[in-house]
Amino acid sequence: MKIFQKLYFLFAIAGLLALGSCGDDEDQDPPKTDEELIGSGVAWKFSSASAGGFPITSQIPECFLDNTITFNTADSGNTGMVDAGPIKCDESEPQSGDFTWSYNEATMVLTVDTDLIDIPGATGDTKVVSVTENTLVLSQTVDFAGLGSQEVLLTLMN
Repeated sequence: MKIFQKLYFLFAIAGLLALGSCGDDEDQDPPKTDEELIGSGVAWKFSSASAGGFPITSQIPECFLDNTITFNTADSGNTGMVDAGPIKCDESEPQSGDFTWSYNEATMVLTVDTDLIDIPGATGDTKVVSVTENTLVLSQTVDFAGLGSQEVLLTLMN
């Protein structure tokens, strides 16, 4: 009878050890939302631009290429800052400016309350095409003289 009690005890211990080692999945953080990725507080910097599928990076003035945009999320509201970088287009302009922003996860529309990052000729909403921890791709329709409306894709990196 004592042999059965010892076997039962060994099986009980083995079962507890097997069940106790299965808790690894609960330790992982849930994936970040697009809004959390955009507003992570990192400085996004221009990488490339295209219009209608054609590269237009070479058409953008050098003074815009070194600008950074930082989006921050907070319970009190989303804020951000644009910095003109080392090469300023107009020395009389401020080096940086603050703004507030919002993001609609369902429509993927990014709304910013400043003209500091407006694209000349842009109309409609700024849409987030994709966002990862390192890349933010934005899309907006722009009216080009003689070419009509084109979708402009702007890629930012951090």
